[in-house]
Formats: sequence, C-alpha cells, structure tokens
Amino acid sequence: MTEFLPVSKNDLRKRGIDQLDIILVTGDAYIDHPSFGPVLIARYLETHGFKVGIIAQPDWNKDEDFLKLGAPRLFFGVSSGNLDSMVANYTADNKIRRTDMYTPGNIGGKRPNRATIVYTSKLKGLFPGVPIVLGGVEASLRRFAHYDYWDDKVRRSLIFDTKADYLTYGMSEKGILAIANTLSSSPSPFPMERGGTSKASDGVRWPNTAIIVKDISAYKDALLLPSYEEVATDKKKYAEAFKLYYLEGRKKHPRIIIQPCQGRNVIVFPPQNLTGPELDALMELPFVRAPHPSYKEKIPAWDFVKFSTVSHRGCFGGCSFCAISQHQGKYITSRSGESIKREIAAIMKQPDFTGNILDVGGPTANMYGMSCKKEEGCTRASCIYPNVCPHLDASLKPALSLLRTIRQIPGVKKLFIGSGIRYDLALLDDEYISEIAKHHVGGQLSVAPEHVCEEVLLMMGKPKINKFLEFKDKFDAANRRHNKEQFLIPYFISSHPGSTLNHALELALFLKEHRIRIEQVQNFTPSPMTASTCMYYTGIDPFTGKPVHIPKGEERTLQKALLQPHLEKNRLKVGKALRILGKNKYFTELTS
Repeated sequence: MTEFLPVSKNDLRKRGIDQLDIILVTGDAYIDHPSFGPVLIARYLETHGFKVGIIAQPDWNKDEDFLKLGAPRLFFGVSSGNLDSMVANYTADNKIRRTDMYTPGNIGGKRPNRATIVYTSKLKGLFPGVPIVLGGVEASLRRFAHYDYWDDKVRRSLIFDTKADYLTYGMSEKGILAIANTLSSSPSPFPMERGGTSKASDGVRWPNTAIIVKDISAYKDALLLPSYEEVATDKKKYAEAFKLYYLEGRKKHPRIIIQPCQGRNVIVFPPQNLTGPELDALMELPFVRAPHPSYKEKIPAWDFVKFSTVSHRGCFGGCSFCAISQHQGKYITSRSGESIKREIAAIMKQPDFTGNILDVGGPTANMYGMSCKKEEGCTRASCIYPNVCPHLDASLKPALSLLRTIRQIPGVKKLFIGSGIRYDLALLDDEYISEIAKHHVGGQLSVAPEHVCEEVLLMMGKPKINKFLEFKDKFDAANRRHNKEQFLIPYFISSHPGSTLNHALELALFLKEHRIRIEQVQNFTPSPMTASTCMYYTGIDPFTGKPVHIPKGEERTLQKALLQPHLEKNRLKVGKALRILGKNKYFTELTS
C-alpha cells in the first residue's frame, strides 16, 4: 500500500528510519499528488533510493516545525510551493489576499512573504552547515537579477538573497537528482564553502541548476549578462540583460549563462528536461493521490486536480505576460496515451469519482503532441505568433486522438478541457472545434483573447481579435449542429504595458457591442521574468528598444473599471475615465 512521505518523528520510527537523506520544505499544504512540485520532486528522489520527508507550511515564527524531522543527511530543499509567495499573498493592486487555495480552509497568510528567503534563514539558524537547495516557481523565476513589483526595485538573484548553496529552476528533476547523487557520493558530506560560494567550478555542471562562484574562467563559451549593479541602476541594461537570457532560453541547446553580482557570479547551467518516456514514469510514481490525513478542512487546490491529469509540459505560445516558457520551457514534452490511460485508471479508483475527468492538459491543452522539427530550435519567442512557424508540427491530430482514447475508457462519462486551449491553434482544424463542442465543454469554455486593440495585442504577443471572432463563429456553429447551448468565457487583461485609457475604452465598447459581461478582470501583475514585467519596469520593449506606455497609479484603477462598467462601485471611476478622454457620451451606453 502506498504511504505518505514522512512528516513527523513518529513516521520515521514506524518505518525504522534513523535519519532522512533529504527534507523538503514547502509553502503549500501536503497533498500527495503529481500536480504539486515539491511532492513530485520528493517522489522522484525517493524512487532513486533516497529517504525523503516533507515539512509543509511550517510556522516560521517558531522553531518546532523546522525541527520535527531532524537534520537531513544530504540537504534541505526549500520551495515557496506552487506559487510565488508574493503572488500568493498580494493582489495586483497590492492588497493582502484573504484566501490561499493551497491551504486547508482556503485561509490566507499561512506562508510568509518571500517564503524561500524566510524558510532558508530559519533552517540556516537551526542547522548550520547543512546545504540548502532552492526550488519551485519562486526560485526558478528569480534566478537572475529581477524587478520586484512589491519592492519596486531590482533584486539580486534569489540564491544571493537566501545565501543558499544551490538553486534549481524549471522542471528540475534531473538537476536535483544530480545534486543529491554528488552530495551522497562525496567524501565530505557538505562540499561547499560556507558563505554561498560553490567549490564546484572545477567542471561539475548540473542541469537546471544555479550556483555562485568567484572565478568564471572554467566556463568557456558562456553568455555573460550585464551585472546586477548595471541592471539595478540602468533600465536599458536591464532590458538588454532580459533580452539576452530570454532569447538564449528559447534555444533547444542554450549556453551556460553568467551574471556578475557584487564581486561574485551566478552561474546558470542549461536545462535538461525529461523525455516523453521519463515523464511517463515520473507521473506514474506511487502517489497516494490525497491530502495528508492530518488536515481537517478542505484544500481548494485539491478539488481542481483530484480528477485531472497532466498530458504534457512546455508551451510554444510565448505570451509576453506569461512565464511558463521561462519555467517549463518552450518545447513540448508529451506523455504517451498509454501512460495517461494508466493514470486515469488510478484516478477512477478514488472513492468519490463519479465518472468525470476534469482535465487532461498542460499549460495549453491543445499543444499536446506538437513538436519543433528544427534540430537546433530557434530564438523565436512564439512559435505561433504572429503566424505558425513552418518548422512547428502543429497538427491537432494527437490531441484529438488522446481525447477520443480517453472517452472510450469504460467508466469515463465526461472528459472536460479544464486547462484551456489556444483558439488560434484550434482554427487550424475544424474537426477539433467540432469535437470539443460536442464532447468536452461543460457549458462554458475558457479562452483568452486578452485585449482587442492591435497595438496592445502586439505587446502581449497575442493574435488579432478577428481570430477570436472567427473561433467564436465556428464554436457557435458547432454548438448548433450538436444541439448544445454552450458559451465562451473570454479573459481580458487591463493595464498591460502599451495599453492606454483609449485602448481600455475600445475594449469596453467591444464588450458592449458583443454583449459580453465579464465577472472578473485581471489587472496586469508584473511577476518576475516575463517580457511584460521588463516593459513595466523599464518602459522599453526589450526586443525593439522602443518606448512603451506604462499604466500606473490611478490609470490602472480606471482601466480596470472600464472593463466592468456595469458594477455600481465602478460608476464614478468610469465617469472620471470618460471625462479624461473627453468621451462622456459613452457613459449611459456603458453603464446601462
């Protein structure tokens, strides 16, 4: 019978374990499921022979939670969880969130601000000399010097701010396994200079890993970025550094990247992602597929994933405001249909399964099975915008075949596409649109046009709005053929770099014309390592060098209000926005 990973000394005694090899600390509650990064890493290390324990959502104001499993033989792994802690704790308007879907009872505030720094500091005080490996989204997207929206300044790489020994980024299974194997086989259990400077500059190069070194002479043919000091004081240098590491990261075989910082250097080794068969094996590890039994309240994130499965990693989309390709990579790694079928068989054994699979997807569901046919890849930001690259095998046949295979599994009543689709890709195959309308929509299908104005869409890296309208026409036609009453739920972003009040008004009028009333609006949040965040901080398009209008302060509030003019709380703001624009004539039309 599959067991939960150890979370207490009592668990260790029951299993006859004197000392764990690795202890992972996470800002999420412990749900033993492959959708949770720290747990996925823990199971991966376990299957390679390491004894691994979990400390989930420790109380950082006390020592007890950090001490409860003792000291690991090899290292502590530290992650803020599935979210950057600042994104988890604050809204786009910098207000404290009251909820956290990764916490029992959906209660906010159970992970500290800058959780990776706080947890690491605590561990260093309690366990001096024990190596610490950073991981997760927070570490991954803060691996270089980066603009921090909440501090409104450029911060150093997170490995410097934490004084950790290693930082792993992206889909880092192979990287953290290499670190574990190296530390396990070392004559000295902790082959690191204290103070956060690695001795590993003699040729050891772990994939998906960053370290700090003083001497960079051993690293030939590396990409050298402008230093932290330069990017923190010169916005043009910041934009230059972003463009350099962004384009390098688009390649299939990127170089080592080096960024100097205050007399030392962060060395970021290239990623080495899992192959399809390796991803199959990873997702089929013996997960309990349940929250830890110590929790008495529901964890909302569990309801999103309990009857879902991941079909692939990566995203060819390259949207400016999204960091997925910086984390998972641009190139798609897909699982086999047989592996996914085996996982669904495991899902169906859960006692409350009623026949509905809530999602089979990835960052974008209909990119399953797509691949780049060019051996070396390229530095193109998006493989599908402004047009589909001729080197991209963009066939939707693999996605269709997967959906049909799962529908035929006895006991599966309905299969939904919860992770969303790219409608511009769906337009490549009318059969795909017809089938998802007939079989895979539960009344509503989420799509993301994000805006309607061409100037803003250009900054976003999103297709022109006529693509959305074309897809809507075909989707509506398919619904009529299949006697379905189903609707599109479009997502839009306000206050994105390049968007003016005039653009927001154009979007508001578009929504009114098409009788679209949106319940939620995403006011642009500058999160680390996206092109949009680079624009927000610098006022520069990093790829063209041209200036970009940046909505800030009250303009952000007014743009957001224009997208929901029907709300009573927004009437005064809508009126003010229209007065500024000299367009008072639209007030009654928008607010009625």
